[in-house]
Amino acid sequence: MNKQQLKQEQPIAYRTLSHALKNDKLAHAYLFHGIPGTPKLECAQLLAQSILCGNRDQDGFACEECADCRRIKAHQMTDFIYLDGTTTSIKKENILKLQHEFSKTGLEHTGKKIYMINHAENATVDALNSLLKFLEEPNGQMAAILICDQLERILPTIISRCQLIPFHPLSQELCYEICREELGTLDAYLLSGMIRSPQEMRKVNETEEYQQARYLFLRFIEESAVSIHQAHAGLLKEGFDNKRIDGKLCMRYFLEMLMTFYRDLIKGKTDCEDAGYQKSYEKQKACVQNPQTILAILIATRDKLWKSVNVMLLCDQMIFQIRNVQKLLKQ
Repeated sequence: MNKQQLKQEQPIAYRTLSHALKNDKLAHAYLFHGIPGTPKLECAQLLAQSILCGNRDQDGFACEECADCRRIKAHQMTDFIYLDGTTTSIKKENILKLQHEFSKTGLEHTGKKIYMINHAENATVDALNSLLKFLEEPNGQMAAILICDQLERILPTIISRCQLIPFHPLSQELCYEICREELGTLDAYLLSGMIRSPQEMRKVNETEEYQQARYLFLRFIEESAVSIHQAHAGLLKEGFDNKRIDGKLCMRYFLEMLMTFYRDLIKGKTDCEDAGYQKSYEKQKACVQNPQTILAILIATRDKLWKSVNVMLLCDQMIFQIRNVQKLLKQ
């Protein structure tokens, strides 16, 4: 993430960090927190670069291009240690090893040391207690950057020793406006309905799961306006069991798109300017009598995806429920 993106998407974090960097008043420990999809990790990397960069701009931020900046981005700087709890928990041994490494004399020319812990909430209790002892003995040449999605899972004693930097999701409207020229009207609209980070929207747009879900969604809203049976047959034929993709992830994107569509039906209008989307919207608007009930079915189906389920069976159950709603309304 570059400085301009941070300034545009997270102005509070930008101003707070800029003031500290420009006035050389950095805290010894920061805790970046916010829902998944907010650019906490990207901003943490920018802060680490800014602490060590010798070519900072007038707002105090790193140039992001010098050798030190590139080495931090690649996690190749000796006095910068990165721990990641994304897929495995952070254990006490990891923190003890970190303490041991930082007890040594710095090897880089700046003399400063930085450690970053991503998904700090996934640390074990013993690891958090060891980290607390580390934070209780701050060193002027050392900086800690902790990152978490769930602040409530961090020990209150750790929170009290860090400067909190909150990251807020952007509005759907702003994400749409930022990305519509680059991604196109339809993709920007669909992605902004499920993700509140332009950077994450760009990443998801390039995945096979998203592209397959988009294809299934457009086909489904077109065919279901004529026949839910036809739409169901299309999902069975070209659905979520493609071995090249993550079926659960693809179905989640599909459901999120449908939820955006049915919310538009509930509102009685859509802000999407894509001609194909608008055409399907007008057809569905004329035939769907209770979009609120269908939206509730979609939300319940999405919630079940987190469990160990057969994706196509779950899809069948969802269609069966939608068909029952339509039958009851026709009676």
